[in-house]
Amino acid sequence: MKGKIDRAVKDLVGRISSWPAVDTVAMVESGEDLYDPYFFISFDVYCTAAIPDESLRRTIFEDAVAFESLQSNRKDRFLLRDIPFRIEYKDLRRFNEIINAAKTNEVVQRDSGTYMFYRLKHSQIMYQKSDWIDEVRKDLDALNDRFWDGLRASLQARMEHFLGDLHAAVVRGDSLFFIISAAGFIRSLFSVLFAINHCFEPSARSLYEQARTLPILPEPFAGRLESFLRSESSSMTPERRKEVAELMAKSVLAL
Repeated sequence: MKGKIDRAVKDLVGRISSWPAVDTVAMVESGEDLYDPYFFISFDVYCTAAIPDESLRRTIFEDAVAFESLQSNRKDRFLLRDIPFRIEYKDLRRFNEIINAAKTNEVVQRDSGTYMFYRLKHSQIMYQKSDWIDEVRKDLDALNDRFWDGLRASLQARMEHFLGDLHAAVVRGDSLFFIISAAGFIRSLFSVLFAINHCFEPSARSLYEQARTLPILPEPFAGRLESFLRSESSSMTPERRKEVAELMAKSVLAL
């Protein structure tokens, strides 16, 4: 099975890297294997100019099945040899602007966290025309305490905002808003933890697994998190889950 996947990856990288605008092709795998429902292979394609338009890409990937491209023309999804692929085409210059802003301690990841940096840092490089990605990774390694402290403060404000929404949802008995607020709270809580540890955030699929390995965690983080997520338990009413959320937030703010 691995050989099948490797051959498909090599084939696609060969096609994409032949485009003049492509500087770097990086790969991220999600899931354990082809039979894992989380499994897909994602390519980040960093470009210096325009890429072939959708109609031409359909021709280039003519042997793919279920090809779809988002209206923005920046993402393709398809099956090739029964393997799910996702390709995102990214403007290299835009990422230079984001990295330069981070180097000057501007917080630009309040809403999205640092997942884009995680992909830049940890993806597997399949093709590179220049040393751009190598220099970017050096810059990411050199981000200073002012960047991380500013990011933490911004993310904490977002976490507290969702906590306030959670409280309001409980008071109003609004089940839908409670679920929305709970999702925002727990995601922002993890974002703060990764910022405290000066680590970039992975994808949501591996968030908890990697969070458990962080050197700085509040006690008892795992137990409270499991209680908060145990929505099927009759004892975990929205009021009780809100109280657990407050305890988790206080323990993180104290770090």
